[in-house]
Amino acid sequence: MDATLSHALAWLAPEASRLRGMRRGLEKESLRIDASGHLAQTPHPSAFGSALTHPWITTDYSESLIELITPPTLSIAETLGFLDDTHRFVYQGLGDEQLWVNSMPCILGEDDTIPLAQYGSSNIGRMKTLYRRGLGVRYGRKMQTIAGIHYNLSFPDEFFLHWQEKEGDTRPLQDFRSEKYFGLVRNFQRESWLLLYLLGASPAVCASFLRGREHGLQDGGHGTLYLPKATSLRMSSLGYQNTAQADLRVSYNGVDEYVRDLTAAIHTPFPRFEEIGLKDAAGEYQQINTNVLQIENEYYGLVRPKRTIQRGERPTQALSRRGVEYVELRCVDLNPFNPVGIDATSAHFLEVFALHCLLRDAPVFTDSEYRSLPKNQQQVVERGRDPGLMLRFCGEEKGFQELATQILTELAAVAPLLDEAYGTKEYSLAIARETLKLESPELTYSAIVLRELKDNDCSFFEFAKKTADEHGVYFRQRPLDEPHAGRFAEQAALSHREQAAIEAADALSFPDFLSAYFRD
Repeated sequence: MDATLSHALAWLAPEASRLRGMRRGLEKESLRIDASGHLAQTPHPSAFGSALTHPWITTDYSESLIELITPPTLSIAETLGFLDDTHRFVYQGLGDEQLWVNSMPCILGEDDTIPLAQYGSSNIGRMKTLYRRGLGVRYGRKMQTIAGIHYNLSFPDEFFLHWQEKEGDTRPLQDFRSEKYFGLVRNFQRESWLLLYLLGASPAVCASFLRGREHGLQDGGHGTLYLPKATSLRMSSLGYQNTAQADLRVSYNGVDEYVRDLTAAIHTPFPRFEEIGLKDAAGEYQQINTNVLQIENEYYGLVRPKRTIQRGERPTQALSRRGVEYVELRCVDLNPFNPVGIDATSAHFLEVFALHCLLRDAPVFTDSEYRSLPKNQQQVVERGRDPGLMLRFCGEEKGFQELATQILTELAAVAPLLDEAYGTKEYSLAIARETLKLESPELTYSAIVLRELKDNDCSFFEFAKKTADEHGVYFRQRPLDEPHAGRFAEQAALSHREQAAIEAADALSFPDFLSAYFRD
């Protein structure tokens, strides 16, 4: 076991209660589909509120890509319960539409049939839509329809204060906490390939998604493309691609270097995006700028250090001013076998995994290690269930099984800390359940998806559509009672009023707004 981790377990075990103030929240994306299973062309329902200002129900890339957000809570049960309630409210307003339950999208038409998310006439609303238009002209709109789960997690200040005291560190808490979170981020990137194996649920795609593209997948018949040992094609090179980022090196050594590198990318011109042009032939903006990144969020990562932003503030500004507040774990596929897209076992496992990444030694990346990270990721998403799979680790080729066993053994030692903190056994049980998937790959979600296609002699589309219909019945048969439904309706009405107030308060022209937004 890692020596730093052993030391942390020793001093933390008697005081595990300091972890009890952890806060977590979920962001869950889903495509809206029509009755035939095609991408819905209807606007984001007004009954759900304003996508610009609603804290729980919004949209992501497309008007058809709904995003459900839970507020930070003190327990996994509360978080999953809120997500369930939100689904029950949403399904009452979907009419004959459903939510697609897989990470890889439904049947798609050409790019121009994928509607961009709309956020109203305010400058910030127009900028949000323009950013999405920019993603479309840079990389294509289909890529942006892939959906997933983002798991947001923070650890309590009491825990960090105690840790800081143990280390004799006298810096401001903000600096100590940020340093430790960046260690978590580095270790998460080193080890997240294990999550792709255990929680990946996208080994197949609808052929419409890759129409006209080279892909290297096998023909599964019925309009399905797949790889027999794949785990999470969502996280493969078939998914979110940014050629401009291929040579972009963002440091994860700490807040200052991370912010420096992202800021530089936002201000560095990129030839191909300059060729596209800032505006189209009609003189309308088609991207925010012609630089490597339009904004910080365009930089794709498996995990992000985050700080809640204030109105008008950029994410990097928030990090520079107040440090890291929480981490966003971004590599979790939608689980099509669970109505809300994620189950309690996965949530407990992710929290142990994150704590493990936080507590163990986290050296800065060497150049060779940094280059190996995307290669290991690609290997696991394409061949994760291949028993002979090898990964690059510390400059050597090592077996997937050996490396995974080592991590799971350490996770089993970390889990009792959270069991003790929360008075449960669910954290240790989650590690045990996920470990079974290493011993028996047929238990992984990716293997079960392919087995469903084979056993039912059906396409990926048919499997996903049938599952979406079943989940729709599940939620529609459980409508919210009046007090809970009223709370969501009140929040929707409030969000519309807030959007109207933002639009009324605008004083700058849109070009001046963009200039001011990027002014340091």
